[in-house]
Amino acid sequence: MKRPPIAVIAVVAIVLVALAGFIGWRLLATTGKPDLPPEVAANNAPAAAPAKGPLAVYAKGALAKLVTSETPVTIEDISFIDRDQKPVKLSDFKGQVVVLNVWATWCAPCRFEMPTLAKLQEHYAGKGVKVLPLSVDTEDKFADVKSFMDVQQPLEVYADQNFQAPSKYKISGMPGTLIIDKQGRQVARLDGEAKWDTPEVQALLDKLLAE
Repeated sequence: MKRPPIAVIAVVAIVLVALAGFIGWRLLATTGKPDLPPEVAANNAPAAAPAKGPLAVYAKGALAKLVTSETPVTIEDISFIDRDQKPVKLSDFKGQVVVLNVWATWCAPCRFEMPTLAKLQEHYAGKGVKVLPLSVDTEDKFADVKSFMDVQQPLEVYADQNFQAPSKYKISGMPGTLIIDKQGRQVARLDGEAKWDTPEVQALLDKLLAE
């Protein structure tokens, strides 16, 4: 008896595999997901909320990615320059609630969220909140920084040309925002883009202003 051609055997094998896959898919659709081993289930479980402590209640809505801690965190002081290239230190703003936004002109999400930071500063004008957009662009991009910020009033120009903020505050991506209380301590942070002119943000800042 002649053996069937290899091509016929291959076709039959493909059909059988496809049929087995279809049957398995139908069973899965009917019975739901199969039980996972404990170690796999743990890896696939939703991550625990990073917000902790008394400010955790503000990690919602526009601030869903907010990270808070049980107690305020002492942070290292940094220096940078203003629009006129005069030296400024973060500690110069102690006594105010500071929204330190670390950004760069080459970062599209940074540019996209900046108008909401401008609206936030406008809302808190003269009320003890300092929205501090800190560019980490290199010195040769300083003119671009000023040009972009010129249409983001009432925000001011600040530049960290030595890249201190990302290094000292462990900001691995742009934008990165630190919320700093009136004592100069970090009480929350948000990595990534956010909408800052929202009731959730105002509720958090009002809480810090009242302390």
